[in-house]
Amino acid sequence: MNHEECIAALRSAGVIGQGGAGFPSHVKYAAKAEVVIANGCECEPLLATDRYLMVRHAELLAETLSKISIMTGAKRCVIALKAKNIEAANKLRKVIPSSCEMVLLPDFYPAGDEQTLAHVVTGKTVPPLGIPPDIGVLVTNVGTLISAGQAMRGIPVTHKTITVTGDVAAPGILEVPIGSSIHECLATCGGVTAPDPVYILGGPLMGRIVDSAAILNKAVVTKTLGGIIVIPRGHVLHANARQKTELLRRRAAAACIQCRLCTELCPRYCNGHPFETHRVMRAFAAGAELTSESARQALLCCECGICEYVACPMGLSPRRINIAVKNRLRDQGQTYQGERGTFADMRLFSEYRRIPTARLAQRIDIAPYMGIKPKFTTSSPCSHVCIPLKQHIGAAALPVVATGDLVRENDLLAEIPQGSLGARVHAGIDGIVTVETDAIHIQRT
Repeated sequence: MNHEECIAALRSAGVIGQGGAGFPSHVKYAAKAEVVIANGCECEPLLATDRYLMVRHAELLAETLSKISIMTGAKRCVIALKAKNIEAANKLRKVIPSSCEMVLLPDFYPAGDEQTLAHVVTGKTVPPLGIPPDIGVLVTNVGTLISAGQAMRGIPVTHKTITVTGDVAAPGILEVPIGSSIHECLATCGGVTAPDPVYILGGPLMGRIVDSAAILNKAVVTKTLGGIIVIPRGHVLHANARQKTELLRRRAAAACIQCRLCTELCPRYCNGHPFETHRVMRAFAAGAELTSESARQALLCCECGICEYVACPMGLSPRRINIAVKNRLRDQGQTYQGERGTFADMRLFSEYRRIPTARLAQRIDIAPYMGIKPKFTTSSPCSHVCIPLKQHIGAAALPVVATGDLVRENDLLAEIPQGSLGARVHAGIDGIVTVETDAIHIQRT
């Protein structure tokens, strides 16, 4: 299979990035690169999906990584994972080609951040608001590579592997049809054990908090969902997520001591970006987020949460403030106008400012869950799926089926709009279709 055929296969199968925002892989893999990095670092604590995939699909992962490296013209091919994942490392060593190297990272957060990983592996720094291809590096999640390998065999993306953990009876790693309900996934893992639960869709730091039964009832598994975590209501992660913007402002004005720790420990600052979170805090506290040039630095924030959960001695929320400022700036059409270069002196101590995952777990009160080892669970066939038409960066897919149609697993449901960035959507079960504005339902027959 040549380059063009590979790209066509990825497009046809609806492959998107599974480790982040869901960028269509047929576009990402089309570019040339000097270095290709398979990212198996599993950025957030508690999630075990990538670790499982590297063990179960080691051969396919190695084969696909080699193909993508050749396809992009890369001179260096790397698979990166944490040294603690001994089983995955041993399995991969047996199957990766001699042209591919393995890089083992310490257990720190956020090791799986693509800009952090690119710098650790290559020594190069992605510029502010840039992406790894700007420095000749392609970073791709191991789950995405496995889906790409299956696409090259003619198998579309119809299922997703996720971690279900926290306050559930039998924490597990599930492989379920895309569009499966979150409720069904929880039931497969024995149900919730917390008396008044709250749910995190994704990782504990960057995932979405759901504390409403009505919202949870509509939530489904998507191509980018990494996990479901159940925590008790009132947990520190839940309490922080519920703070209102104006309360954040009053607290920042009253208690921010401009100590710079939020800046000094920020992964973007440590990579040499001109991003000083304490300056954003100062502007926000003064109500000057739309007029202060310093406030525009918030647009450089990667939203990792180190600033508020580890750095701030006053218990403030720089990350949520950065998000609020970013949203206001974007609503006003304001863009970052600052320095686009990087500063080597900021990187001098980056290795010593990494946050150990165990320490982070203590700070965000998930240490009791860290010892859980989710087991692979064969999920029961679901009777209904609700598949969103937009699970990716770009335009929503356009349905090519109509209400009442009978579809089979792997059938195409929705196509990329002509001339747009997007991804196809396929059926994960057999059944009868109902088409809505933003989703396609399939009822198993």
